[in-house]
Amino acid sequence: MKFSFQTCVIVLFASLIGVASCKKLDDEPENGLPTLISRLYISFSDYRTNNSIKNLMIVDPADTNTLNNTVQYLSPAKGGGPVLFDPNATSIFQASSGAVAQDTFIQRIPLDDIYGNPGDASQLGFTGFRNVVGLGYYSYAQQNGTGGSAVTNFLLAATGGNMLYAISRPEGKGGSTGGSKIIDKQISLGTIIPTSLTLLEGNTADKNEKLLLVGFENDGTNKGNGFAVYTILKQELIDRPRDTIVAASRFVPTLKVYVQGKTDLGAVSYAPNRKLLAVATGEGKEVLFFRNPKELFTGTGEKTVPPDYVIGGSATGLEEPTGVAIDDRIENGKFLYISDAKNRKISRFKLTDEGNVAPELTQEYGTLIPNYIFLDARERTNF
Repeated sequence: MKFSFQTCVIVLFASLIGVASCKKLDDEPENGLPTLISRLYISFSDYRTNNSIKNLMIVDPADTNTLNNTVQYLSPAKGGGPVLFDPNATSIFQASSGAVAQDTFIQRIPLDDIYGNPGDASQLGFTGFRNVVGLGYYSYAQQNGTGGSAVTNFLLAATGGNMLYAISRPEGKGGSTGGSKIIDKQISLGTIIPTSLTLLEGNTADKNEKLLLVGFENDGTNKGNGFAVYTILKQELIDRPRDTIVAASRFVPTLKVYVQGKTDLGAVSYAPNRKLLAVATGEGKEVLFFRNPKELFTGTGEKTVPPDYVIGGSATGLEEPTGVAIDDRIENGKFLYISDAKNRKISRFKLTDEGNVAPELTQEYGTLIPNYIFLDARERTNF
């Protein structure tokens, strides 16, 4: 990454005269063209008691001929679990896997320099944050008179303890904030044992109405693995803000979708532009793909569906997929990425790949075990 000569002169001049200005968190565009972003965040499940393992890496860019160009970061997480980046927060959120050591913190790691490198972590602590299996970032925009809109952000965390937690304005909490309240909503999922969490675009004109998709390995029945779809997220977070503890009898899924013949559903990647949802299956040694997820997860009641296609088989080299990430860019997106805990590898496939196909590129990271991954891929800088 590099600056143009003109940018350096401007920055130097501004610093000399004492004028403060905002710093960009991405590469400077060249020749007036929009900046392309392709950053793969890798959360490694490794942990030592002396906290000496750099268990978070950023591959930047991730869509060139190598996956070696990494920024390595020593995260306080006791074994990296779900990881998420959102440009609205200009922060990485990383939870612990819960498999190595008991950890009750979600790390918030800001990107605070012009190259997008991570800064000092602050910690969002709560006793229920053990064994986080999925993170989501929900933004509610409300018209603020004639002067624009006011945005309230929520970090969502699903845990193996059958709970969903919501933290409002997470970028302003943790660390030195002392006794500030962390949890805004503590929602019981009842008999559902979650394995993932993601937000889908709804079928309404209101962009605040998101479908909450919770993957599960068990929902209290013997019908198999699948997804619970909730349509009342905005209602619970915004319209009824006062109740901190919400019973499962009030937060009920509108639809349950069981995946035919598949088990051990894990991390999810949602690509709205490509109308695609991918699900990693560890024991299944494959990644499942579902087309048109907005239509698939609309409706009421229950249904059972097969995946539209899979990537799996001996040629893929997949042994224990733990994470998946789709490049959702329309013009520049070409790849999808799969982390594998057993062979300690990231594999990059073409978006057009299906079935038993070899990856386009692979990268091993020594003795580290890649767990969850997240791809920040944008056609242009928007923060």
